[in-house]
This record gives sequence, C-alpha cells and structure tokens, in this order.
Amino acid sequence: MAPIRVGLIGLSGQPREKRDGISWAEIAHLQYFRSTAEYQIRALLNSSVESARAAIQRHELAVNTKAYGDPNAFANDDEIDLIVCCVRVDKHFQTVKPSIVAGKAVYVEWPLERSIHVAKEMCALVALHNAKAIVGLQASFSPVIRKIKQIIDSGTIGRLLSSSVVGSLGHGGATEPKPTSFFLDRETGGNLMSIHGAHALEYIIAALGDFTTFKGACAIRRPFKDIVDPRNGNQVLEKAVRNTVPDHLLIHGTVLPSQAVVAIIFTGGDGIPGLPILDWRIQGEYGWLRLTSSSMALNVGSPDTKLELYDASGKAREIAPDEDQWSKLPLPAQNIARLYEAYRKKDWYPDFDYAIKRHELIETMWRDFDQAEGKNR
Repeated sequence: MAPIRVGLIGLSGQPREKRDGISWAEIAHLQYFRSTAEYQIRALLNSSVESARAAIQRHELAVNTKAYGDPNAFANDDEIDLIVCCVRVDKHFQTVKPSIVAGKAVYVEWPLERSIHVAKEMCALVALHNAKAIVGLQASFSPVIRKIKQIIDSGTIGRLLSSSVVGSLGHGGATEPKPTSFFLDRETGGNLMSIHGAHALEYIIAALGDFTTFKGACAIRRPFKDIVDPRNGNQVLEKAVRNTVPDHLLIHGTVLPSQAVVAIIFTGGDGIPGLPILDWRIQGEYGWLRLTSSSMALNVGSPDTKLELYDASGKAREIAPDEDQWSKLPLPAQNIARLYEAYRKKDWYPDFDYAIKRHELIETMWRDFDQAEGKNR
C-alpha cells in the first residue's frame, strides 16, 4: 500500500537554542514519521515560504519536500493526503479550514480551538465536506492506561468503588515561563484547564469510564504572575501580569458503568519535593491499583511511572505495561505513533465528534468557575 502523504503545519526551522519553548511537531510527530515508511512528509506550511524552507533544511527532509506559506495553496496540493496541525491552539482553524473544505483528512492537536464554539464550527465543517478528522488526544493509547483498564475489566480488583487523583500541574506556580505566557490569557484557549486538565481527564476516562456526573471547583490562586526567561536564569521580563485562568483544579463526579466516585485535585506549581507529582489510586472491592509518576502528563509518559496492584491482603506487586515496537521511540512520540497507527489501520481513533465531548467537559469547568465568581459570560 502506498504511504500516506503528509503536509505538516508548524515544524520550526529555528535551532533549539534560538527559539522559545519546545516544538511538539519536532519532538513527537517528526520522530514517528522518521521511524516509519507508512507515512511520508511531502510538504510543510509555516508562517512564510522562507520559514518552511528553513525547516526543511534544518531537519534534512527530502529535497522535493514543498514549502508553503499560504494555507489555501497548501490545501490545493493534490500530493497531500493528511494535514497535520501543530501550531498554537488559536491558529488551528485558520490554518486547516481550507484543507477541510478541500475534503482532505486533518489531524489537529488538542484542543481543537480556543473555545467550544469554534471547535463545533470545525466539527460541522468536517461533516459538511465529508473529511476525515483526527484530534491529538493520545492518552488512551498509553500502555499503562490500557493496562489499568485491562485489570479493571478483568475483575481482578472486583467492582470499582472509587478513585482519587492528586497531581501537580508544573505550571501555575509563582512565575510563568515566557514560551507559555499565553497560558495566563483565557481568550487564547491554550491553558492549564484545556491542555493539562483535559489530557488528564482523557486518561482517567479511558481507564475508568465516562462521567455521568461532573462538577468543577476551580480557582485562580495567583491572580498576578511574573513572566520569566527560562533561557536566561529565569530573569524577570514582565512583572505582575494578570492571570485569568484557574491554576488550581478540583473535579469530582461518578463514572460509568460502575458509578464509582472520582475525586481529582490538580494544584499549581511543582509539588512537594521528593514525592510523586502524580498519585492516582483506584479502589475495588478486592484490592487497589496505585499509579505514581514524576509527571502528570501520562499522555506523554515518564520513565519512572509505576503501577502497583494491592490484593485483598494488602500485598503489593508492580505491574509492567505491555511494550510494542513504538516503545523504543522517544517518549513524546510513542503514543502519537500508536494514534497514527490506529488511523492507518482503520482502527478506532479520536475524531472531532469525540473531541467535542472533551470540550464540553472543559466548558462545564469554565461554567462552574464563572458561576462561583459571579460572572455571566
């Protein structure tokens, strides 16, 4: 079968030491594309043709890789099958809209866009033009998440009773790095609630089941933050910038089919030194599961993530997740690879309709927050 021809949006041409932050397109998507013959990068779209050419040269892509600076010209390229969008969330729709209208398949990173209203517009456009659409919610493909679900479904710990998830967001502390300073602006759409919170909800739901009741109690505990430069010893660039996004998230509800109660607490900042950043406990009638990790981003993964099974006697044993051929890739690329493979093999993958369900959860959190604050939006 011929390879799927990819047009990639947002692959930076700047050297790492000269740009702010990380390039998700580089550390995740590109790593997978380099490892497989099933997909081929045929074109790049950046803010300009020159920027796209710089990225082609820096990453040593094939000499016939096309460089675009215009989303409309990009969409009209008949040698592209799948458009992959890895730019900032508030630029997603404007860069992929022409491709959706052209009927091309699109992969858009999570969140789909800055608000549920724009996300629904994207979803409707996909349906109108009969386009295939993938959203970058890859947590359900994580081997450790699948192992948790497998153990629960097998009845090993009996009927699911409850679960608690306590984690530290990493961001949301006293300062904000310049590359993610947009996290402080609710209107941008990319922030602790929509990114960190939603990816966490995705892996919790993948393991435990969909929420039947869902309530958020989120708060802005640091209304002003200094913006710092992480490349220059966290030198303060701007002082007391207003933060309009909750930096502490508390969520509770019940999940299907067990009706188990779930309590989630994510605090801003780095957490307590020496303790796990993430501590997830799952109680069954006959035992417990406990997952600990130095990162709450299980959608990406961490080498020290540990899953333990406690039987009815209290005896614990560590459970190793199943490995596959993608386990040898760098961590950011592994679950992305599994998502691409699901799409290629025509297995289940999260599409835009699925993404709207997650947007609705985030919208519920915002609505609960606004009501608590006495706001009417």
